[in-house]
Amino acid sequence: MGQRKRQNATSRAKYLLFALPFILAYVSWVWFPVLAEYVIRWGFGYVPMFQAAHWLWYLTVGFLYTWYTFLAIGIGGSFVVAAWLWKQRKTHVKVRDYPAVSFIVPAYNEEKVISRCITSLFRCAANCLGPSEIIVVDDGSTDHTYEVAWATIEVNRRLWPRISGKVVRHTTNLGKAEAVRTGVNKAMGEVLSTVDADSWWDPATLTELVNYMNAEDKTGVTGYIHPSNGNSERNLYVILQQLEYSQGLGIFRCAQALGNAVLVVPGPIGLYEANALRNILNEKILRSVTEDLEITLEMQKRGLSVGYVGQARSSTIAPASFGFLWDQRLRWFIGGLHNMLGIHRDMLFNRRWLSLLLWYCLIIGYGGAILELIAVFGAPLLFLFAPDRLFFLFNLALFLPYAFLIGIVCQAIALKFSYNQFNHRRLLFYTPLYTVLRFINVCARFVCLIKYSLGKRGTWHKS
Repeated sequence: MGQRKRQNATSRAKYLLFALPFILAYVSWVWFPVLAEYVIRWGFGYVPMFQAAHWLWYLTVGFLYTWYTFLAIGIGGSFVVAAWLWKQRKTHVKVRDYPAVSFIVPAYNEEKVISRCITSLFRCAANCLGPSEIIVVDDGSTDHTYEVAWATIEVNRRLWPRISGKVVRHTTNLGKAEAVRTGVNKAMGEVLSTVDADSWWDPATLTELVNYMNAEDKTGVTGYIHPSNGNSERNLYVILQQLEYSQGLGIFRCAQALGNAVLVVPGPIGLYEANALRNILNEKILRSVTEDLEITLEMQKRGLSVGYVGQARSSTIAPASFGFLWDQRLRWFIGGLHNMLGIHRDMLFNRRWLSLLLWYCLIIGYGGAILELIAVFGAPLLFLFAPDRLFFLFNLALFLPYAFLIGIVCQAIALKFSYNQFNHRRLLFYTPLYTVLRFINVCARFVCLIKYSLGKRGTWHKS
């Protein structure tokens, strides 16, 4: 009894850590302006010459400064604490028979990459003790996806004859959701895995997912996604996305998992109980261009548990040019709005941690995009109407490295959580350039807000 009380006290003490980021944010919010003025006066030797300024100027500058400080340090720090607490949890593998697994691979014009995907799934299945099958659904491809998929399956079946595989073909392009539905209804496995054709799994990924699903009694589970171009990974857009994914998955997704509120099981890596996924796909007509988000939120709505395991790894082909990246982000963001404000709007008002996360995505993601654009394009006006323009520039010059330092610390933690290294493949050195990708995302979110308000719900653009 005494040991149990000590464990409960330790557990409560851990959750008190969530107050620390907000205390740090408050201290920083109070003392940074004081420190900045001290440096300007005694370091630069400049004495401010204040003139009268409109109250709206002070309100705007004060709000933007407060918003950034408490968002970056307070809220950002709380997500880091949540991710750290989640990573401290120990999962005990349940010893039981491994279920039969069916891989569903929807594919449209993927002749260049599908062979790598199928081969990786054969290797995963070979490392897993249960029976497996691989079902490729060619969704009306106009290239040689069908032939390449069949050839790859035949080659790998000679190496692993206990693993079955087949290719199902749509005569016309029906869309990814229909391709997944076709594969799910033809699958024989107890659990189903959906895998994008331009993705490939590490050999131990299936075992990690199955073990976690068994141990935690999850209906669905996903893992870490590593953006790649399939080769040297020296493309700047790909590198910036690796930084982005390490933050989004290494921190934010882990924080979601701590609260049993994983928002999405993404296309590159997902494992589901067969009956649960089959029921959703056969009972609902998927309406959004982000079908993976729509399916996961439907699972959450039905009270089905969704988890995340960082040790399970998948790599996926990431956009390597601005055009492809822009199309992808427009689809992601307008699909997110369609799900949160339309299809699953009722989930915003549930008394759950999940609802707070959805509000966070709306307010911080889309409302924050508007504020960031105001800050960037309004800076000349703030300078023009500043009570002391030179003093304003000095403060801005000190604030930029201050914000950069916060970004470096957060990025290093994200890389550590994602790759177990603070500077994986020297990615940390690219952090100053991450502003480019962030600004692309901000602009894409703003455009999607306008499109959504005009009644547009997005279309699938194949890159």
